[in-house]
Amino acid sequence: MDIKETTTPKETIKRLFEWSHNYESGNNPYCVYLDLIGYSESYYGETIVKNPSECLGYLEFTMLAECLNLFENNGYEIIYNIIDELTQEEE
Repeated sequence: MDIKETTTPKETIKRLFEWSHNYESGNNPYCVYLDLIGYSESYYGETIVKNPSECLGYLEFTMLAECLNLFENNGYEIIYNIIDELTQEEE
């Protein structure tokens, strides 16, 4: 399945976000994504996950790759806005 052709950027990020609820807060694949793209550094002043290998398996690496691939057609502003929306929806 080619995730780019079947889902929106928000749906792709939301999939990782929701999957990460299966993990500890602050040590999950979504937080790894935030660290990798610089979001956590920009918004919190530091990275979140100290040891990413503790929460990443094959499925999580695949979901991370799909989310990182979104930068092929979307800039930081769009991705960061999606993250902000997901955070607001969660609150």
